Amino acid sequence: MNLFSHNLKRNELIKYSKELNFSKSQEIIINIHRNHAFEGISSVITPFLHFSNLQAKFNFSAYDDSFNFTKESFSKKADLEILWVDLNRYDVNVQDFFKEKILELKNISQSPILCIFLGENINLELSNCQIFSAEKLLKDYFNLEDILDLEKEEMSGTKLNSKALICLAQILGLSLIPALLKSALKAIVLDLDNTLYEGVLGEDGIENLRITPVHKNLQEKIQDFKKQGFLLALASKNEENDTKKLFETRKDFILKWDDFDAKMINWEAKGENIVKIAKKFNIGTDAMLFIDDNIAELENVKYTGVKTLLADENILSKIKLYPNLLKFQNTQEDKIRAKDIAANALREELKTLSDEEYFKNLKICLKFSKNDTENITRISELLGKTNQFIANYTRLNLEEVANYMKKSLIINISMSDKLSDSGIIAIFLFSLEQNKIFIDDLCISCRALGRKLEERMFFKAFEMAINFFNISKNTPVTLYYKKGDRNTPFLNFLEKISSKIKENQALIDFKKLNFQGLTIFES
Repeated sequence: MNLFSHNLKRNELIKYSKELNFSKSQEIIINIHRNHAFEGISSVITPFLHFSNLQAKFNFSAYDDSFNFTKESFSKKADLEILWVDLNRYDVNVQDFFKEKILELKNISQSPILCIFLGENINLELSNCQIFSAEKLLKDYFNLEDILDLEKEEMSGTKLNSKALICLAQILGLSLIPALLKSALKAIVLDLDNTLYEGVLGEDGIENLRITPVHKNLQEKIQDFKKQGFLLALASKNEENDTKKLFETRKDFILKWDDFDAKMINWEAKGENIVKIAKKFNIGTDAMLFIDDNIAELENVKYTGVKTLLADENILSKIKLYPNLLKFQNTQEDKIRAKDIAANALREELKTLSDEEYFKNLKICLKFSKNDTENITRISELLGKTNQFIANYTRLNLEEVANYMKKSLIINISMSDKLSDSGIIAIFLFSLEQNKIFIDDLCISCRALGRKLEERMFFKAFEMAINFFNISKNTPVTLYYKKGDRNTPFLNFLEKISSKIKENQALIDFKKLNFQGLTIFES
């Protein structure tokens, strides 16, 4: 089933839902706080969530225009709170009312909040809360006068008609809910011929390639992804010199040669090239999206784990909805990632040096910050998306990070060298119970691995926690951890620093290390 189509039928979606395998899907709980019916969405959202590797259980409130929240409203902690509101049921301006209600909900739940209002638009800026107008979400697909069915409202429980509800289920399941609960993809890999333009470079020649309105808009959208911090790569069966000349010659191209952080332009299998791109970026292939016009090529690369998307006349609609391409916030680290990756080649050449010479040559600087409230967004982001070097998978959202800082200690580490500024690359979560220190979680960005820093960052953060809590250095720290699908690099590191490893926790004694050659700041 083409889940990106805008002509989907309710009975077809319900039938298709029964055929799906959820063995690899993440189970989530969603609380629905509503004053009109959400069942028209929940009954058809399953296939869209499944495509996003999610399976949802919904808890529904009663219909309540007053939106009274209580801690007893739902028995289980939800992963997401949705406010589903028909503003036409109110006679007065309700912006202040809903601001108060959202703040009230935030006091009860630390989970992300998604508000969708039917009727007038409400403009509120609240942390860990995203607000949308149903009409604005639907305007690209329908004339607004075609989204209502007032005659059936009494029976259906909502003014929205079936087509509008199916479209909203599509937007929620493919785009909005994944963006709130899962990490964004990191890289987009693109084919060239009949993908970024119409025609074949080797056959038609540079001047005869056409930039249709669809291709122009696609290149603009890809450039926008670049500005948001996504890494870009080319994987094309062409001659590299011809391709470089193409970008130099065609001034009507929106994308430029230097916009691409990796170029695999050769006659090798695209799957092999995609694996090489992932290695160059130091990310998993499952964090990448590959766009190609050739269905056979897309099928041939699926063994790598890369996500795929067919470049056809509907590519713009599909890329707008594709899971985890939507970012609600961009951090400074998003903007500097590509430059940092480009510098890795030179760093690799220097690895034969001693540790001290390596640090001095690169002029590596580490900055350790305690409870850095200005960087809560980056801290939550890094905890949420790190997979290779993570201990306990706590996945704290913005609210939870802020609350953790109030009672315990979060140390973040920024790194820079003479080649680039890597930004915040490591997070440590320390808590104190009965005069003992616990590491509730830690993570290090994959971009920072292999620079001879992991152990030094660990024990420096450990020392800072000892001083913060005023505990003896002779007291070992207890580290909580889980064995995940991809955190083998962390587990190998844990074996290196501890000989007292049990299931899900390890005792680690303090060790004083040599930091010569490094520049270190504390704040």
